[in-house]
Amino acid sequence: MKKEIRELDEFDTFQAILEGKLVPEDYKRIPYMIVFDVKFDLRQKARLVAEGHRTDAPPEDTYSGVVMIDSVRLALFLGVLNDMQTCAVDIGCAYLNARTKEKYFIKAGPEFGELAGHYLLIVGSIYGLKTSSARWHEFLSETLYRMGFKPSKADADLRIKDCGDHYEYVATYVDDLIFVGRDPMKYMDILKKELSP
Repeated sequence: MKKEIRELDEFDTFQAILEGKLVPEDYKRIPYMIVFDVKFDLRQKARLVAEGHRTDAPPEDTYSGVVMIDSVRLALFLGVLNDMQTCAVDIGCAYLNARTKEKYFIKAGPEFGELAGHYLLIVGSIYGLKTSSARWHEFLSETLYRMGFKPSKADADLRIKDCGDHYEYVATYVDDLIFVGRDPMKYMDILKKELSP
């Protein structure tokens, strides 16, 4: 649990409302919970999750696109055909990289240490909010676009980069990415800079 709270803090996920200050009128309080899990390698995981199912449906899309399996097969086939390498990555704390447009706050529990009992405005796209997935998808799309990848016409979640004498590819499935290129590890280095808190 300490690791989860530390990561939330590193990503500036909340803005504390300190004593003497009021929560903005257009913000609504939302409950949250801590979800515990044991991973397949026996690591223990805790995740703070907003109870977004108790909120109104937003007027915008709430999804994060996922690449079609045929697009993945095509990218891998083109990679093998053109003697390219493949690199896969699972982005940890993905949603926390994006900012939310939803206006909610929580009352911090004892897991927040010194902030326990304070109201915290949610500014990061925490798990459980209805639009967090869409905010992450927007953030990732903008990041990949800056890296030179544009959505393909057949599948917007298979992106293509024109490298002059060849094309390179990235397939996205929420927070899982597959890069296919001559040196896909260079994209990992760029992502580390873009995604670090």
